Amino acid sequence: MSWAREPAHRTRDTEVNILGISAFYHDSAACLVRNGEIVAAAQEERFTRKKHDADFPRNAVNYCMRAGGISISNLQYVAFYEKPFLKFDRLVHSYLAYAPAGLKSFLKAIPVWIKEKIWMKELLQKELNYEGKILFPEHHESHAASAFFASPFQEAAFLTVDGVGEWATTTYGVGKDNQIEIHGELQFPHSLGLLYSAFTYYTGFTVNSGEYKLMGLAPYGEPIYKELILKELLDLKEDGSFKLNMKYFNYAAGLTMTNRAFEKLFGGRPRQPEGRLTRRDMDMARSIQVVTEEILLRIARHIRRETGSKNLCFAGGVALNSVANGRIRRENIFDEIWIQPAAGDAGGALGAALLTWHQYLGQPRFADGRNDRQQASHLGPSFDKDEIRRFLKARHIPFTELSDEELTERVAQLLASDKVVGWFRGRMEFGPRALGARSIIGDARSRRMQEVMNLKIKFRESFRPFAPCVLREHVHEWFEMRPNEDSPYMLLVAPVLDKHRSTLSADEQATMGNDLDLLRRVKIARSTVPAITHVDYSARVQTVDERHGLFRRVMEKFYERTGSPVIVNTSFNLSWEPIVCTPQEAYSTFMQSEMDVLVLENFLLQKGEQPLGFRAWSKCEHAAETSSPWADPRNGQPLVMTSELAVNPATGASYPVEEGIPRLFVPTDDVQLDGAGVTETVKQFYEKTPFPNYDEVDDVRALLEKAGRGLFARLLNEQIPFDARVVEIGCGTGQLTNFLSIAHRSVLGTDMCLNSLRLAQKFRADHRLERATFAQMNLFRPALQDEFFDVVISNGVLHHTNDPRRAFARISRLAKPGGYVLVGLYNAYSRKIHYARRALYRWTGLAGRWIDPHFGRVSAADKRAAWFEDQYCHPHESCHTLDEVLKWLEENGLDFVNAIPKAAGGPPLGAQERLFEDKSPGNRLSRITSQLRSLKSGYQEGGFFIIIARRR
Repeated sequence: MSWAREPAHRTRDTEVNILGISAFYHDSAACLVRNGEIVAAAQEERFTRKKHDADFPRNAVNYCMRAGGISISNLQYVAFYEKPFLKFDRLVHSYLAYAPAGLKSFLKAIPVWIKEKIWMKELLQKELNYEGKILFPEHHESHAASAFFASPFQEAAFLTVDGVGEWATTTYGVGKDNQIEIHGELQFPHSLGLLYSAFTYYTGFTVNSGEYKLMGLAPYGEPIYKELILKELLDLKEDGSFKLNMKYFNYAAGLTMTNRAFEKLFGGRPRQPEGRLTRRDMDMARSIQVVTEEILLRIARHIRRETGSKNLCFAGGVALNSVANGRIRRENIFDEIWIQPAAGDAGGALGAALLTWHQYLGQPRFADGRNDRQQASHLGPSFDKDEIRRFLKARHIPFTELSDEELTERVAQLLASDKVVGWFRGRMEFGPRALGARSIIGDARSRRMQEVMNLKIKFRESFRPFAPCVLREHVHEWFEMRPNEDSPYMLLVAPVLDKHRSTLSADEQATMGNDLDLLRRVKIARSTVPAITHVDYSARVQTVDERHGLFRRVMEKFYERTGSPVIVNTSFNLSWEPIVCTPQEAYSTFMQSEMDVLVLENFLLQKGEQPLGFRAWSKCEHAAETSSPWADPRNGQPLVMTSELAVNPATGASYPVEEGIPRLFVPTDDVQLDGAGVTETVKQFYEKTPFPNYDEVDDVRALLEKAGRGLFARLLNEQIPFDARVVEIGCGTGQLTNFLSIAHRSVLGTDMCLNSLRLAQKFRADHRLERATFAQMNLFRPALQDEFFDVVISNGVLHHTNDPRRAFARISRLAKPGGYVLVGLYNAYSRKIHYARRALYRWTGLAGRWIDPHFGRVSAADKRAAWFEDQYCHPHESCHTLDEVLKWLEENGLDFVNAIPKAAGGPPLGAQERLFEDKSPGNRLSRITSQLRSLKSGYQEGGFFIIIARRR
């Protein structure tokens, strides 16, 4: 072991609180252990809403303190999950070994280490305001402790496999009573985790988060590259040890996983993220999965021979490969296997804390061989009924409160009726899987369920499988598992039994074998529970027992109704977000997806009863309709809108509706207002170059992910009520309009450029976004009713008009009293930097990242060209200041609400920002200072500011 045991001066009568922490790589987390019992554990991402958040887990720490009813001063020990100095040693040795290659990576990584990470003890003391003892086990010791000490075994072998800790990438050993001992290890750069991640990278998925996608893709391919991998990429021994041929990899010192030699070996460049999946990608996925299973099987057999143990505990990121886990289990190498549900770095926090209690403090440990100490991994926050009731009533959200018995009956009935239910109850799960506390559930027998959940609820790739929940006593009746076999953490894949498989027609077999359109394969029912049966007849099984409380009662009621003990269970989140933590996040996800029902503890919410936007405004066939926004652009009188015409019944005037777009553009009569034909000049510019275009955004999921990466758009979506009437003036290609409409809002996007609107309308129609509407009109003569909208958005538009002040005056009248007007404009201070680089470009003809960082952030060629035209070749624009726009507010009867950057100074825009809460407008000096501070954003993003106002 790498540390000495503390003298045994404490007893179990003394309360000992140990805080475990993992951080600064990915999936940071905190865990509180009290006298050997796990009190609380959670990942930081659940609180910050930043997926795989690696920052110091201050929110998770605060939760653990609250859950334990203590403060930092009550802690006896803090345990950090790895040794920073030893990790730094590995980094330095690796860079020296590969020098001068890797210089760029070295210059990027080392300053952060020297400034912060290497001084981890001081950083922890500062972050926690803690002066007590801090311990630093090794990374793989923490993994091993999380696996063995939380397991049901008094004695067992353990295996840890991941990318890399300090030096170790794989370890094995034995745990007995309250001790673990490592017997052997593989060291960096020879890593099974990094080998798998290299293929993750090469097939276009994100390293450290996309590996499970690669595993899900594997059954669609054939292992045609297996022998090539074993021959060229690694030298595999009989005991499972191996050495990688590093001439094919770049991760040891570079910024990518693979290199040109790897590309040459496998016949091409890596797939672009979100690019079309090819046969090669599927075969690569299958090949590396088969190789991974072979390596793990050899290691497992070697461990059994060396240790003689009949039980195995498994942790590390590779332990989340449930397909490989299932292979190990079915080979009967060990009698029992227990896998830590938080097997990745998050679980290191738990392991470090348990290691401190048992091995460092020498405290005893007792296991009964059946029950683990993980508490079904329900270790996160919970919310009581009173708290949820207050939230629902404050938001005027319709709900029905039910008793436990009524709730289980009702949910079972809804599931049997093919409804999709969001289930939010009890303590949140610790680890990456939803296990019946933050779950989306449905009927596994449904032929439509997998497609609906993937494309309309999770908004993720169509090929991704869903996992079944099965009542534990029935698991052997549906899957190749033993009677009552335990798999409560969804970490074992098993085949569906032959008796439940469907017989496929010749055409279906051909589709399953050859069709590159994976959605067509998914639509073929492969068993009597098609929603959870993958294309190779496998399923990632979660068994449900008494630990799962009311969730189990729902399944029992469903079984009584249908005869099926199997349902679909997937995590309660949209694909680019972490699993929901709070009732507010659950409701937001419910409203942004096609879920039918939401359960918040004992409160049942049905989608049809929720306050939604009125409906799409593409048809308003009665002029007197209060829900119709349309007005004649010439005189403001109401319009009747049909699928072919917009008609003014008072005058008989009509406007065509073509391609689903009302053509309501009327030129400005006021010569002074329009100047030298600025409106027409700008209109023609965007007809030629629509911006932004839809390159890289070919489905709803891609649009949601793009918007989710933009903090401002995400905050708008979270904070604009779902029943709000929203108009976007100058919507361009309608990406924001389409995005906001996904959450069942009625959103109208207007623009003068028809080509832009065609792109917007096509995306809307292709993806059936029924509550988005697009119309062509002149913002100086909008064909809209005044005082109609709750929110008026005009972002990056008014500065392209001849008279932004009068343009603002006109659009602000569209907001009803109490409604909000949001405008984004070029800033007179920060835009100056852009003008300087524009002049440099025009003088030299050179353009690149050294002039403008945005060049490196736009990957698609057409999109880059459109962005370049907009920023460097635009025929007309103006710049403005906060004080100037504040005067516009006063002139038009609006009150200041907020500004970005802050008018009174303050932190930059963050995830916790409340956009529509009143902030101080500051004073003239604070506003000037704030705008001067935004010069950096002017360099990075072109110089932009936003003001939000409320109509009196």
